[in-house]
Amino acid sequence: MSFTHRHKVGFADVDPAGIVFYPRYFEMINATIEDWFRSIGYGFDQMIMQDGFGVPTATIQVDFKAPSRLDDLVELELQLVRLGRSSIGLQINIQCEGELRAVVQQTLVFIRMEGNKPVRIPDSLRAGIERSMEDS
Repeated sequence: MSFTHRHKVGFADVDPAGIVFYPRYFEMINATIEDWFRSIGYGFDQMIMQDGFGVPTATIQVDFKAPSRLDDLVELELQLVRLGRSSIGLQINIQCEGELRAVVQQTLVFIRMEGNKPVRIPDSLRAGIERSMEDS
């Protein structure tokens, strides 16, 4: 099961060679994660601004397979690979028209913003995460 976010590669995303400048992928990845949380009913506005939690990246590994270019419509397919006590393991496959462009392995840690300490993922959020992966 997965969640998909689409991104049209714009001029601001590419370097002088006309391909996506690799740091821009990290912004696309973050937008995918933000949209995924919003889709399960816990947007960053509530999580961070109201409730004082966060989900910083603890680890990330990206294997680039092929370049993306201006006007490509890339799809970032998020898959939950591990749901721990206070962390979430994700894989995000970035594709365009069936061609794999990059594979991302990422771990997010659920923290209390005050003190930046990992905390247990609340049961209601855990249930929403599990449900989102079943329904996709």
